[in-house]
Amino acid sequence: MFVRDDLPYRQSTLAFVTNREGKFLVVNKLAYQEGQWAFPGGGVDEGETPRIAVERELEEELLSDKFEVVAQSKHSGQYEWPDDVVEDIGRKKGQYFRGTRLTQFWVKFGGDDDDIKPGDGIRQVKWVTREELKTHLVFPNQWENAEKVIGEFLVG
Repeated sequence: MFVRDDLPYRQSTLAFVTNREGKFLVVNKLAYQEGQWAFPGGGVDEGETPRIAVERELEEELLSDKFEVVAQSKHSGQYEWPDDVVEDIGRKKGQYFRGTRLTQFWVKFGGDDDDIKPGDGIRQVKWVTREELKTHLVFPNQWENAEKVIGEFLVG
């Protein structure tokens, strides 16, 4: 058994990807239920910088290299994992984490919609408007975090 307060956070990345029309890319991961969406991204491996990690994750998850990292957000996200996730990831990785600490990036996608396909760990991808994001981001504090980051890069 683990003591949550003694565990570190896993360093991870999140990519706010927009296309030419200003829509946002969201993904439904295999680990999620129907209707649960997130921005793409993932863990920072040993020896990687967050920027290198987000570039790698985008290519692995979306099977495309047509992304341009524009900027790193000044806002870092952080959240706790449920106990079953802590246990599951601890068994798989051999190290326990209490949750995730996010380095977040603004990313532009320069390809066509059919250049993106569900890759590693992704069930489905979808482009949504800024207004539609709120109904797709259903995890605790997910929408509030998105508002901060989007507000940093977009005016209006």
